[in-house]
Amino acid sequence: MEGTALVTGGAGFIGANLVRRLVRDGLDVHVTSYDDAQSWRLADVGPLETHRCSVTDAAAVTELVDVVRPRWVFHLAAHGAYAHQTDTARIVAVNTLGTFNLLDALAQHGGCEGFVHTGSSSEYGLKDHASTEDDVVEPDSVYAITKCAATHAVSYWARRSALPAATVRLYSVYGPWEEPTRLVPRLVVAARAGTLPPLVAPSTARDFVWIDDAIDGILRAARNAARKPGAVWNLGSGVETSLEALVAIARHAFGVLEEPDWGSMANRAWDTDRWVADPRRARDELGWEAVTGLEAGLRATGKWLSTLPERARYEQSTP
Repeated sequence: MEGTALVTGGAGFIGANLVRRLVRDGLDVHVTSYDDAQSWRLADVGPLETHRCSVTDAAAVTELVDVVRPRWVFHLAAHGAYAHQTDTARIVAVNTLGTFNLLDALAQHGGCEGFVHTGSSSEYGLKDHASTEDDVVEPDSVYAITKCAATHAVSYWARRSALPAATVRLYSVYGPWEEPTRLVPRLVVAARAGTLPPLVAPSTARDFVWIDDAIDGILRAARNAARKPGAVWNLGSGVETSLEALVAIARHAFGVLEEPDWGSMANRAWDTDRWVADPRRARDELGWEAVTGLEAGLRATGKWLSTLPERARYEQSTP
């Protein structure tokens, strides 16, 4: 992969890791950022061109695409994935309208070589089995509805404009630069100190994916988008891990003696006992699979935190 890459939402958790990979690989990287509070993740990254642009502004997006003329586009800008992001109008504007704006701008200006939209496993809704890309989507939140709409938009534009565009539905990605208030950072920070954070029910399940594995899947999707325009690929490990199992792995990795206090944190609306991907299509069509084990990923996250100058951001978020 070479040339110019445009990353929307590049200052977020996954975006910052993707930007680092693209810069390391020698691409000319352009990033859109609308929230200055996220800029700390990219403070040490260069060379890099940052554009103050909201994907909700159609004219600004069109001008940006016209100026940058990206060969590769990675659409990560999103709103509503965190509990404090509850503004329905903004969720719809960023996730759905923002996606429309970017796709339309690319269609007007000659397209690109590969476009990847980062969708969400929440698009499937609650399932009693490992979700496949052919499952009926049953989104059960405003955020999930808008992400589902964006995925459909990507597939539509791919068909209508012959745009090499595809979607990856991400499961529970974790690792360096994750939002400090999320489960894995709080667990690792506490475990490094020999304790455990407040916890919801032990049966709560997720499908955890190490960040570098997720980035590899995103890049593979970009390179294959022209071959499979409009495709959707699950980027999940295919392994369902309960919170009880996760905590046990963390206790072993960091030598924590403290016993978990289950239910010391109230369950959230999205917590469920079943949540896992069927990743076979990504394996068969992209040659991708999650290869990093959960204990190795937790240890690597702890090692990263130990050298991070801004680790106080993480330590202060854990009671």
